[in-house]
Amino acid sequence: MMNIILVRHAKAEHSFGKTDRERNLTPEGIRMFETKAQVLAEKLSGQEDIVIWSSPANRAQETADIIAENLQTRAARDVEQSIYYGDFEDIFSKFELLDLATTLIIVGHQPSLSYWSGYLSGHSVPYSTGDMACFEVISLEPLYAELVWTIS
Repeated sequence: MMNIILVRHAKAEHSFGKTDRERNLTPEGIRMFETKAQVLAEKLSGQEDIVIWSSPANRAQETADIIAENLQTRAARDVEQSIYYGDFEDIFSKFELLDLATTLIIVGHQPSLSYWSGYLSGHSVPYSTGDMACFEVISLEPLYAELVWTIS
């Protein structure tokens, strides 16, 4: 069955002189997230059908880049505008385009990730920068998933 891994972007710089979408990861954020991405790569060892969707914000795309580098696989990548806006209905409508054996990694923002965790499993999960939660999809109609593990 499909796994969905929700990832909050790593620690980003403040928005002085930049729009929210232009904010980049800090050197500390990159360093701290590298460790978490290595743990993720170990958990996904042997997985072949991995898809990464990220928000268009720089910090989310940079976080997705670190994940892809650590997975050392040709994970399919896509930028989804609806992640930035927290539009879970739009994201959910695209699940049916994926194979049921897919591991979908969604790199996004708070508070949307906590809301989506609640929508998937009935339990809200707190996300600090760089945190991840994996949900195993039990049913697509109606959508229900169980929390399997977290990396924080």
